[in-house]
Amino acid sequence: MNLSVEEEKRIFNLLQQKNCCLRCCLRFIGYRTPNCFQDPVTFVKRSEIYSVIEDSFTDDVPCAACLGILQNKIQELVIEKIQAKVEKENYDSDTFLCALTIPVCINLRERLLHVQSATELNLSEDALLNFKVKLQSIKDVWKWVMIPKIENAIKKQADITTPSPFLIDVIFTYKHNEKECETLLHNKKRKCNDNKFSRKSIETLMNSITDEDFAKFFKSWSLETTSSVDVENILCSYSSIFIGGRYSKLSRELSQTPWFIDGIKKMETSVQDIVCNPIIEAMKPQSIKFLSSGREDVDVRNIYAGRPFAVELINPRMTKITEKLLSNLVTQVNQTSQQVQITSNLKVLSRIDLKKLKEGEKVKTKFYRALCICRNGSKNTLSLEELNNTKRIKITQKTPLRVLHRRPLSPRIRLIYEMRARWAKPQELRNLLDVKDEDINKFFVLDIKTQAGTYVKEFVHGDFGRTKPSLCDILHSDLDIVALDVTGINLNWP
Repeated sequence: MNLSVEEEKRIFNLLQQKNCCLRCCLRFIGYRTPNCFQDPVTFVKRSEIYSVIEDSFTDDVPCAACLGILQNKIQELVIEKIQAKVEKENYDSDTFLCALTIPVCINLRERLLHVQSATELNLSEDALLNFKVKLQSIKDVWKWVMIPKIENAIKKQADITTPSPFLIDVIFTYKHNEKECETLLHNKKRKCNDNKFSRKSIETLMNSITDEDFAKFFKSWSLETTSSVDVENILCSYSSIFIGGRYSKLSRELSQTPWFIDGIKKMETSVQDIVCNPIIEAMKPQSIKFLSSGREDVDVRNIYAGRPFAVELINPRMTKITEKLLSNLVTQVNQTSQQVQITSNLKVLSRIDLKKLKEGEKVKTKFYRALCICRNGSKNTLSLEELNNTKRIKITQKTPLRVLHRRPLSPRIRLIYEMRARWAKPQELRNLLDVKDEDINKFFVLDIKTQAGTYVKEFVHGDFGRTKPSLCDILHSDLDIVALDVTGINLNWP
């Protein structure tokens, strides 16, 4: 059963008498067109249904329903603050999205106005239900009125369909919010705790009580107020942007990420610093996260095609990313660093791309080249042919001693798919080590294809029996690893 025209008129006039602003009067009786809220004074004066109370057109008295959120005075203040904030933060986005945070006590006030109106106007239960259903959201009305003004002020276009990744969050607070919520909590005899005034807890409580009980709780409570809401904060943020590619690490003295021990930086720079600093300078994010498909040790190189990586730009200011900009970033990194090179084109990534990167940590295969030494044998006493003919070795590795301080003790089973071994050439050693002539025949080069997550160093030397079987077990010799390179990561990326 719909409200009659006479009932709407009586409700409208009663809400005016209770110091509700014109926009709230209109939204309570169910108006849903932006034009009537954008200029409510003209709309009401032209109407033959509603009587006009000139005093209700002023913003001098805070609205009993919205506490000023829909009144011009507060709205003008919001526009000023948004304009100043956006200019200060200097986001280059052409579009924006608006969000609103309002005091939870407004829900109490809206319900009390419904109950009081029904009582004073003697509305039937059906009429009260219809009256409640007609209520238009304060946030929707606010956006109908404010979005065109914000667009004009910051010279950006609102986009709610895509939606825009640039969010402007307007946060309103009300100094009597907790006191008004406490009226309900006190009557329900709930214990006080840190979350007692959360929106969820108050809404849950309101849904659990009848209008009759609600009216009793607020019987001596007045809707009149001399205080409007405060514009506590304007928060601007842009959704994370992800950029990815591949990098090669050409140094054996470089950590992947900044390395701190007891708050002291142990190395001057890192792969993350070298790759990300030019990106940070160009995009101006609030912060970044460096993501990669696995990681190499400080003393391990990653050569050839390199390792897949991604950089999450958190709340970037500069967001218009072109192919030319990405190409320039690759050039900048590669020309300024001899330790790290970007080996692929950079690209802007999707969430699906990131999922592939994460899944690749577990399912990819990896290729390594290790320089090994046989401490109790040489090419004259040891045959490597057994390694070249061995395929798909299943090994069990306990957490290596070198990482046990930061990883849980848990054995893992991994596959060694295949190996190729050859004795090292003298020139290969002289480029890397100071080796005596009599020791040259003790070194061999091992190319190995493994399952992701294999500890290759421990597979070679056995880690005091913590890896079974190890290369030591297979060759029945005392082996160690001198140098290690990652030569391939089998992942279709980016």
